[in-house]
Amino acid sequence: MEDKLTMLLYNLLPAFLILMYGGLLAFWAILYHNPDELLERLATRIGWVTLGVYAIWLATLSIAQRQIPILTAGQISVFLGFLIWMDQLFLQRRAPQRILVVLPLITVVVLLLVGFAGGLRHAAAPEQLHSAWSAVHIILSMAGVAMLFGSGVYGTGSVLLKHELKSRRFGRLFSRLPSMDEMHRLRAFALYFGWSLITASFASSVVFLFSARSGSPSFFSHLHEMFALWVVASLLALSERLKWFGDQKQARLTVALSALIILLIAGSVAQIFFGGRS
Repeated sequence: MEDKLTMLLYNLLPAFLILMYGGLLAFWAILYHNPDELLERLATRIGWVTLGVYAIWLATLSIAQRQIPILTAGQISVFLGFLIWMDQLFLQRRAPQRILVVLPLITVVVLLLVGFAGGLRHAAAPEQLHSAWSAVHIILSMAGVAMLFGSGVYGTGSVLLKHELKSRRFGRLFSRLPSMDEMHRLRAFALYFGWSLITASFASSVVFLFSARSGSPSFFSHLHEMFALWVVASLLALSERLKWFGDQKQARLTVALSALIILLIAGSVAQIFFGGRS
């Protein structure tokens, strides 16, 4: 019985999710070439169903291992995929993403594949990952990264729409994108929300470092990564707040720094799992 549950949690369900999200991505690709408002609404509803299945799998996995999915690099990858998709659906309730939904979908599929290939079963996870503090800290940081990724998605949409306007091409892509005002508004909203989560996560890291783990070299190195992540997110939020650049330059900056933030969180995860190895 235990072997069947293990196969279900670590093999069958993640493979099923990859197929579900791959199918949903193909559905949106078809809608791009053959627009249909009714089918677009259906695809959005299917997206919520896939999120529900994803949540049930992660909840079952968490109960089985008595910790949220953060005990391997693969688990963190699939957990980040879940948060990215949840945040994108949350943002879509404020304004339809339309064809922009393809970008987070591709990312979720890639993160599921990376997590599945990297290994979901845990043998000897770093000791600090078993604490409740670790769960709170990682949820905050990854939720913040997911929101900043969403900001980058809307920044990408703004850049694409501006390119279509400048080239006077009012074709399929132009008609499938949200309005420029909506994308600017949601880019800023996701940016501020993501920055607040990253700030809370970084503050919790500092408190934990000086109260419980001041002697851990790998954890101190992880704090370096978190500080760099917070600095980048803060600069991005500050440039948006003080209007250092025009909307289009800010959109391009958001895309670039969102990509950098993904690299920083990857470095932070690598530091946790591999930083203490000789």
